Amino acid sequence: MKYLIVDDEPLAVLRLKKMLEHVGIKDILTANNGKKAIEVVKTNHPHVVFLDIEMPLLSGIEAAPIIKEISPETKIIFCTAYDEFAAQAFDLSAHDYLLKPVRQERLSKALDKVTDGKFNQLFTFQQGNDLISMAIDDIYCFVSEDKCTVMHCQSGSVIVDESLVTLESRFADKLIRINRNSLINISELYGIHRENSLAFAKLINTDYQPQISRRNISKIKELLK
Repeated sequence: MKYLIVDDEPLAVLRLKKMLEHVGIKDILTANNGKKAIEVVKTNHPHVVFLDIEMPLLSGIEAAPIIKEISPETKIIFCTAYDEFAAQAFDLSAHDYLLKPVRQERLSKALDKVTDGKFNQLFTFQQGNDLISMAIDDIYCFVSEDKCTVMHCQSGSVIVDESLVTLESRFADKLIRINRNSLINISELYGIHRENSLAFAKLINTDYQPQISRRNISKIKELLK
């Protein structure tokens, strides 16, 4: 899915782009005014447009109905420093209205809204030439190995670009850290395997057993009660 940021302030574009990348969104387009945004929409039909309101050439309020006419399936989220346009924005069928500076938590809620509650349930990753979205429930664990993140999932083992920190933040209700280099899906955990003084997580759908650190063993035991 493509996402378009429309803002005439380069720093605002950069900040929002980094926030989207933080939650795993990679396919991000940009435009610095309403007219340019319309050109981008004609070519790319983005899933979501983050639209500033006060811009040169064509304001966000003026551009929004044209965008919807060109690409009715595109969701519009207004993103502005002013709250007085809110009523007008929702009259234009906006899906949300974000006030700058945008907070990460508020952005995640907006993304969840425009994906029908599925944003925090799907993980999108590159596999060869393919861009794939997978339900987080079909992913067993993430392990950091040799400066790479390896995802163990329904499709096998896949190297992904996201760091454990990013994944832990985005899927805080689904994943739990069991050591410095491993996150497991809470729904996959069914037991603990002991070997000498070491402990390993037993996961339902894979034979792979990531190690549990001593500092995390107590919280893993709590999950199993």
